[in-house]
Amino acid sequence: MKNPEYEKGARETDDGYFEKQLDLDAEIGAGEWERLNKFKTYQARSRQWKIIATHKALANRIKQLEILFYRLCSDNPKKSEKLLVQIKQLRLLQEILLQCMVWEPKGDLEKHMVPKEVWDLIK
Repeated sequence: MKNPEYEKGARETDDGYFEKQLDLDAEIGAGEWERLNKFKTYQARSRQWKIIATHKALANRIKQLEILFYRLCSDNPKKSEKLLVQIKQLRLLQEILLQCMVWEPKGDLEKHMVPKEVWDLIK
């Protein structure tokens, strides 16, 4: 199924918008939430879209780490503790983004309401 938004962007620009959006989608799918800000396509989007994209990338990363965690747990439970801490931190960021999804459409989201790390991703 064709996505008219991609086609529209591809026709409107000569700088490879369509390919850049696909690259961005690949980063989101890979769970590379920390690298999203490097994409001009990401930077040009609305804050609401950035919140959703970052949340989705975090969800993908958490799934990947959970798989690794269960494997590591079965082999060496002591070594899995560090990974568990990282998963918990990512889940906290994900919860903060969920709250941002509630505040943003109402116009209530402000910089002081979220950690700097989150704000830098969605500003």
